Amino acid sequence: MNDSALFVTNKRTGLLESAMHKLFMRQAHVLDIKDIGHAYRIVTLGGDSLRDISWTPGDKIQIQLGGWVQRTYTPMDWDAENGLTRILVYMHADAPGTRWARTLCEGDNCVIFGPRKSIDRSRLRGPVLFFGDETSLGVATALFNDASAPATQMLFEVSTFADTKPVVEQLRLNDAHLCARMENDRHLPQLETYVSSFLQANPEADIVLTGKATSIQYITRLLRQRHAGTNRRQSKAYWAPGKAGLD
Repeated sequence: MNDSALFVTNKRTGLLESAMHKLFMRQAHVLDIKDIGHAYRIVTLGGDSLRDISWTPGDKIQIQLGGWVQRTYTPMDWDAENGLTRILVYMHADAPGTRWARTLCEGDNCVIFGPRKSIDRSRLRGPVLFFGDETSLGVATALFNDASAPATQMLFEVSTFADTKPVVEQLRLNDAHLCARMENDRHLPQLETYVSSFLQANPEADIVLTGKATSIQYITRLLRQRHAGTNRRQSKAYWAPGKAGLD
């Protein structure tokens, strides 16, 4: 390829990226940052491009972190009239999302893609079994923390009670049960006992599985063995050991 052809190709690529930004990307800025302990941070984003947006609880956004690196978050709420939304960030390890959240300051700008569909609350009739972990607290708040939410039991596997319990209390996730994560997944039988007990009492329950991919797989196998929730189950893996950027 000669230089002129390369120039044309690069120009077209640049125009395509610019068009994508105009069509799908929204400019926002950080209005407020609230830490809950050292592991969680509530970030309030605002901007004119967030006004008059069609968002339903469970929809997701992607935040651009630079260099086409992005991370997905589920807003806890969205004020379309005033152009405001809030996300909960779980800050752990040395991941791109954690580094972004830790260095945020009020007034910083960011680029948002979305919102787009993820967990569909309209399919949840109740009762609902919601499973997740630290990365799922935001979506649980969005789905179930209002008067129109169906009856729900929440089960979270967490690394430490001390970090997560204050968040659960502050977000008023009153039906949350916390299970301590153990080495080599030795806590999974405890999850199985809880899920089995719930299904026995609620055989027609809707089921939402989020968080760690391998834990979702474990519970999915249990559900299949019990022929439970086949047509009433939604799953969304947010992370897996050794992998990054799951959606």
